[in-house]
Amino acid sequence: MSNSKKNIANTEGTGKNKRKEILTQSARLFRKKGFSGTSMQDIANVVGIRKGSIYYYFSSKSEIFREVLNRGICPLLKNAEYIAASDLPPAEKLRELIRSHIHYIMHNSYSLVLFFQEKDKIPAEKIKHYVESRTKYENIFKASLARGIKEKVFPEVDVAFTIYAILGMCNWIVQWYNPKGSRAPQEIIDHMVYLICDLMLNPNKTDEQKIGFGNGFIT
Repeated sequence: MSNSKKNIANTEGTGKNKRKEILTQSARLFRKKGFSGTSMQDIANVVGIRKGSIYYYFSSKSEIFREVLNRGICPLLKNAEYIAASDLPPAEKLRELIRSHIHYIMHNSYSLVLFFQEKDKIPAEKIKHYVESRTKYENIFKASLARGIKEKVFPEVDVAFTIYAILGMCNWIVQWYNPKGSRAPQEIIDHMVYLICDLMLNPNKTDEQKIGFGNGFIT
């Protein structure tokens, strides 16, 4: 490879790494200070570059925010589609979907919660792609639950309401999870799956034993 080609390759590699770093640091700032409270200067300071240099990689703070959201949902959606296409029975599919979601939350805690934190501050057309991807993602959960209800492995509950409740429970982990805490990530994941699938969505429990959803609503 000629020196000129090597220089181009190195420049492209450095550019990709810097772009990734900007997105990672911006996600943390958005999570901590909010979209409105985070300035391009704040981002430049934590990345260690001049403010003007950011515009070489992104046209605006809104573009950075959109990319942060998309980086959060795309790998999750891809994995959910893989699980949905598998031959697993519906109950196990839902377990795997929940495991995947919680694992991602614990290791990438910023992207998924930002949408709920900041959605009222960003014009809907600016995050259309993210919303569409998130809807596809939620629909995979709903389909697994609905199939499980049809096969009587889950109780008859309001599908949409229940999935939103489950995802809400999982998303809340970001508020209290401590990577240096006494409980290992897998232990937390297993316990959450047990609470949701073996207790709340157990069709064999009596009405008195159920702790989750009665007639489609939390009791």
